[in-house]
Amino acid sequence: MENNHARSVERIIAILKGFSLKSSSLRLSEIYSRVGIPKSTTHRILATLTKGGLLDYDPEEEKYSVGLELYAIGSLFLSNTDIIGAAEPVVKVLNDLTGEVTNLAIMDDKANIIIILREEVKHALRVGLPVGFSSPAYAHALGKALLSELSDAEIDSLYPNEDLTPLTPKTVPTKTRLKQELEQVRITGVAYISEQAFEGVEAVAAVVRNQAGKAVAATAIGAPTVRMNESRRKTFSAMVKLGAALISYRLGYQGPDVSVRNIEDLRSVRERLNT
Repeated sequence: MENNHARSVERIIAILKGFSLKSSSLRLSEIYSRVGIPKSTTHRILATLTKGGLLDYDPEEEKYSVGLELYAIGSLFLSNTDIIGAAEPVVKVLNDLTGEVTNLAIMDDKANIIIILREEVKHALRVGLPVGFSSPAYAHALGKALLSELSDAEIDSLYPNEDLTPLTPKTVPTKTRLKQELEQVRITGVAYISEQAFEGVEAVAAVVRNQAGKAVAATAIGAPTVRMNESRRKTFSAMVKLGAALISYRLGYQGPDVSVRNIEDLRSVRERLNT
């Protein structure tokens, strides 16, 4: 009986994980083919989830989507996570000081980044990535910052194949090349990409640490390549590194790389970089 209950829970989890930003609404046939559960069983689970408000069903489209109750439960993660409270004012000031988009992301157990906080660019030319956006970590500055905290053995476990699926023609092509880039991130403390995730977009990121010194998130500044030059790259690298250190400090981290203790310190550094 216990095994049956565990299997039922596993099936519910599999169905819910089938929804994503790219697949926000799904037909019954799409769901059971994705999760490998018999059609009749899938239909019963969907009916229960819909009755409980975790999913919505549109009879005209014959599609299921995330319901209000599930959204409310998921939102508890953000509202109860210290990272959001610690990072929000820093991400906002980085956005204000640079005029470019600033993000905060975490990494899931499948090595995908998930954006949990975002301040939009001040210019018309932009790449729209909503909170909740998920993508392979190896193609993003945010992801490379977080991957740099892992050992080569852990990287091998995440990526058993040598070749990596490209998002653009400039995406890092192999695991060997990725390891080389991660070693550079460890040396500099900053992850930089140019057009690896999106054509025409550059980004720079640094890790955020908790009180124990563990990397729990990363913050990034991104901009179109047409607005970037060597001076801006150096400035953004310095700012994102300091911003990540300040978020870490606000989470209780007391490491030697914490050189700013408040928002005004961050603003002062930006002014000095402009002189």
